Amino acid sequence: MKKACIYIALLITAGFSACKKDTEDRFYDPDRLTGNVTDVVPGMFTQLVTNNKIFVQDYGEWYYLLNGGTGITGYEQIAQRYVSYRYDWFGNYNDLVSGNGFDDFPISGQAFFENSYTKLKNYETIRDSVYLRSGQLRQDGELYLKLVTLVKLYQSAKLVDLFNSIPYFDAFQGARNGSQYLFPKYDDPKEIYTSIIKDMGNIVDSLPLVYAKISPAAKTVFEQQDVVFKGDISRWTAFANFTRLKLLVRIAGVDEAFARPLIQATLGKPLPTQDLTWTLWYAVDVKSGGTWQRGLYENTYAAFIPDIIMKRLNYGDSAYKQGEDDPRLPVLAMPTKYKDYRGVSANIEAQTKLYDKGERYYAFADNINSSLTTNAKSMYSHVTFHNNVNMPVYMASLGELDLLLAEIALKGLANTGKSAEEHLKDEVRHSVNFWYTINQLSQYKRGTLDSLLYPTKPTDAIINAWADRIKDKFAAAPAVDDKMEILMQQKFIHLNILHPYELWAELRRTRHPKLEPFTWRTSVWKPMPERVHYPTIELTNNPDNFSKVAAQNNTTTPIFWVPVNVRSKNPYWDNYNYE
Repeated sequence: MKKACIYIALLITAGFSACKKDTEDRFYDPDRLTGNVTDVVPGMFTQLVTNNKIFVQDYGEWYYLLNGGTGITGYEQIAQRYVSYRYDWFGNYNDLVSGNGFDDFPISGQAFFENSYTKLKNYETIRDSVYLRSGQLRQDGELYLKLVTLVKLYQSAKLVDLFNSIPYFDAFQGARNGSQYLFPKYDDPKEIYTSIIKDMGNIVDSLPLVYAKISPAAKTVFEQQDVVFKGDISRWTAFANFTRLKLLVRIAGVDEAFARPLIQATLGKPLPTQDLTWTLWYAVDVKSGGTWQRGLYENTYAAFIPDIIMKRLNYGDSAYKQGEDDPRLPVLAMPTKYKDYRGVSANIEAQTKLYDKGERYYAFADNINSSLTTNAKSMYSHVTFHNNVNMPVYMASLGELDLLLAEIALKGLANTGKSAEEHLKDEVRHSVNFWYTINQLSQYKRGTLDSLLYPTKPTDAIINAWADRIKDKFAAAPAVDDKMEILMQQKFIHLNILHPYELWAELRRTRHPKLEPFTWRTSVWKPMPERVHYPTIELTNNPDNFSKVAAQNNTTTPIFWVPVNVRSKNPYWDNYNYE
């Protein structure tokens, strides 16, 4: 153990040195940071918020999320291969135990767990630096400390959503208080969540006050260093409050008494009034680099739209008819060679027959004509997604907020000022605007087939009519569970492959929307992975603490926020006849 401690300490020292060097390099980059500032804290803040796997999605992460079709994106049915019996590994699709079925490698094997702690290293350094300051320099540093604390809280909640128990209260300490913090204990996930919610509330209340106390020079530096919101503290505050609201809705299913008054209080504080997205400071190259579009581009063949989404976008026959079908369809999906929109089914028996009859596809996103003339099923739009070098980094959206408010109103968790169905109508309108804006940001093949690839957004009258249709369907649903099905269908449409972890969390928490059974030859399977494995390095580097949570190290133990009364529910249709 002593050798292990020395080895880990050396790794951390080396990692910190590399991190510091990288921070300095990026800090003095004239293209993105201010070269005449001597305080390293602003640059370390910028590095932290722009690290991949926090807000900016990562290439390797996304490559493996899609590649085999048996990861999170496949099992939650937001993206899939055109599966037929030629892919024999899907014969293990129902296996959640051995690892031959559900593949959690993109999270456990791609070091999401470890990287979340190492990528938050700058939080520790900024904290320690600010604590040593006094006077105006301390006040200027407090702003960055508040913001990096917000990032730490955000990422830690995400870790709980994926792993359940994680090291938290003794984590993020570094070596300053003794070597025991190099091997922190695992904490109760509910205690972590309640602590994060409390700390997030403090940030919401204090962030504007802290900002008001920084010097004019510090404000100028902050505007330059804040590549996310360009120094707009109101948007940071709204993001913090939005995140807090999301966590409160999530925990309400297991502790409504705790959540209810805090939800009402959160609604009385700033929430987003615009979509919270931001643009990277460099041009994205979908064929190289570390951002998620490269992973998407290289795995186009695993980015077909599953029927649970397609059948909520496209009603009646497969052709798109404005007013009859969801207006988001032509900016989310690629049309097929039949000039219509068709999803892939989890009925592999039926789908194999189609494939064997010659329904093929062009596997890549590099030739729009080949895709349009070959594909028998609809992929996600190459324009909006795969080749969109201007795809912004997503943090929050009005549509996602509307869905939170709709659930709060539906369950009577607080007074939102509107009915649940009115919030749902707002979501549809906001989501349509969001996705047409994203589509128009793209420059791929601009001037080629624009009416098809860059469709004109429908009129407000058409959008409102569609929103009323969803609203009326929601209002007519007989029970809360039926309404939640419609609500979560809309969430899957709105966030689709943009935010797969959020959708997987909501699927596990609510057991909605219902998925298609996976039919493989004579077997009909309905697997429900609940979480991901811990990385194997935890077994060797932190064995004493890990032993206390080893029973959770599987893919079938629910996260703490899954309500007891839904844990036995399996979120699948009985068959392929959609209601």
